[in-house]
Amino acid sequence: MVVKCKNLVKIYRTADNFRALDGVSLHIKQGEFVSVMGPSGCGKSTLLNMLGLLDEPNQGEYFLNGVPTADMTDNVRSKTRRENIGFIFQSFNLMPKLSVLENIALPIRYTDTPRKDILPRARELAARVGLESKINSTPLQLSGGQCQRVACARALVNRPSLILADEPTGNLDSKASKDILDLLLSLNQNGMTIIMVTHDPKIAESTHRIIRMKDGKIV
Repeated sequence: MVVKCKNLVKIYRTADNFRALDGVSLHIKQGEFVSVMGPSGCGKSTLLNMLGLLDEPNQGEYFLNGVPTADMTDNVRSKTRRENIGFIFQSFNLMPKLSVLENIALPIRYTDTPRKDILPRARELAARVGLESKINSTPLQLSGGQCQRVACARALVNRPSLILADEPTGNLDSKASKDILDLLLSLNQNGMTIIMVTHDPKIAESTHRIIRMKDGKIV
């Protein structure tokens, strides 16, 4: 089991103590491709932040690859996140002055990977996402779909066990959206576990199962 959550609760200290997550329990097996759907404000992004160790629940348990996360120190959480989780964001989050190759390689520079292995791995991933001819370009010279391909390659560079994708096709046209979905499906067919937040029912229907959320709960 890659992801195992039990009764996750996240409360934001507002005037009404807003419950962004209200008793969420979830199991994701190795190799699954799962989409998360629901109206704005239902807790999708909060759940993704919890699974990505970017935030902590007020209550409940979360096990990542069988390891409990509740008592992890900040350093351990950072290391676990860096080594086990790849993130793909709607807004790409690329460094505009870095080349495609440098953007892909960026996460691995914070690991113990030998320097001689960094750029070859980044080149391999650039080729895997169809951008071998663009490795010296900057994000400003790429289309939106190409930028998202760079983001996908960057998410894979540390060989994570889990990919978290937050609306990865949200800023793309229909053709680029299909290309990114095909890429994610290909990664999944090769064994990658993927959890994807999406508003697009057609994209969600391409995944193994759909988790629907409402008012901080799985429904």
